[in-house]
Amino acid sequence: MKIFHLVLRIGLGLLLLAFGLNKFFWFMPDFDFTGYPEADHLFKALRFSGHGDVGAGYGYIMNMVGATEVIVGLLLVLKKWVPFALVMLVPISINIVAFHLMVNFPNIGPALVVAIVNACLIYQNWDAYKTLFR
Repeated sequence: MKIFHLVLRIGLGLLLLAFGLNKFFWFMPDFDFTGYPEADHLFKALRFSGHGDVGAGYGYIMNMVGATEVIVGLLLVLKKWVPFALVMLVPISINIVAFHLMVNFPNIGPALVVAIVNACLIYQNWDAYKTLFR
């Protein structure tokens, strides 16, 4: 079971590193939003929110989310402050699932993977959170 949790933690960390760095360098293609104009509009609004060159993909919201994903991914891979990293990931995973649930359901798979793995790892580290719920 320890190997399973190790694979989950490192796998989630690497996934977050890849998607987080993608928000800065845009090396992966965007999801296909064909037939979902609301998703396309919302994604572009998040990606291009800021004063940068609109064609370059500069936006403070995606930069903040990307930086958080990179930090959480590094913490998970390096096994540093894992309970803190998992709590930092909760609002991001909820928003990723909500985005796909509301405006782009066909691409919800990766969002569910992140949320479910995050929940499993939080459950595994539950002793670290007990003082929060006294």
